[in-house]
Amino acid sequence: MRRLFLVLLCLAPFAQAQQEMEIIPLRHRTVEQVIPALQPFVEPGGALSGMNNQLILRGSARNREQVRQALAALDTPARRLMIRVSQNRDADSRQQGAEVSGNIGFGNNVRIIQPSGVGQIEVRRGDSINSSANSSINARAYDTRSTRDMRSSQMVQVVEGGRAFIQVGQSLPLPLRQVVLGPNGVVVTDSTVYRDVGQGFYAAPQLAGDRVTLEISPQFDTTGSERNLGNAAVVNTQRLSTTVSGRLGEWIELGGSGQQSNGRERGNLGIGTSELRDSRSVWLLVEELR
Repeated sequence: MRRLFLVLLCLAPFAQAQQEMEIIPLRHRTVEQVIPALQPFVEPGGALSGMNNQLILRGSARNREQVRQALAALDTPARRLMIRVSQNRDADSRQQGAEVSGNIGFGNNVRIIQPSGVGQIEVRRGDSINSSANSSINARAYDTRSTRDMRSSQMVQVVEGGRAFIQVGQSLPLPLRQVVLGPNGVVVTDSTVYRDVGQGFYAAPQLAGDRVTLEISPQFDTTGSERNLGNAAVVNTQRLSTTVSGRLGEWIELGGSGQQSNGRERGNLGIGTSELRDSRSVWLLVEELR
């Protein structure tokens, strides 16, 4: 046992003597990008660090060669990518109904009759239609339908491993009222703030061969036709945050949303129905630029 211990003590300085320092310049990648991937190749007792686009490697000749071979596969030009995001919105609304309005001068044997035909009404005295100048009545039937089709598309170029952000739109003024209770009573202050309304996305892609994995957060804001109590435009928003993977050059559906509502109104002289359908979808395409 003593002899074996002495042999190991003699070999340790010899092994340490075989390790040498080497500086390796980087051509395309940064120190932060390659060191995590090269660290598992460093032998016990060796060391790897870097600064100013240079690697500082300490190890045996054999281990330094292994690290250089691994670095050759990593230190390649970053691939250029084009990210395209398509955000679509389809809205369809329909309103139907009928209503009656007017003045009737009632006399003897006067009847108001609404036949089965939509948009018709009759006022009769006895068996004849009343033609009194003091009587007037109007009937209206309506069936309206509106379709809104919106397409928003953005694209941005980014290198592999980088981060991309793009947003286009406008700043919308919104009224702001602040009420503060102070020593002298209530103080009301009216002002205007601006909210950015637009479309765009944030993305961080990573490549592995012909497959891409990326974190992406698209947004799609639109102004509505209705207004709130402060007379400010209503903003319709769409947000999505996810991590997806797919092949380069193929469209990937990130997600979507949809809503549908039906309403019915009935009064003494009118009836109406309404339908609303609103659907949204988000698609992504990543392609490599040559």
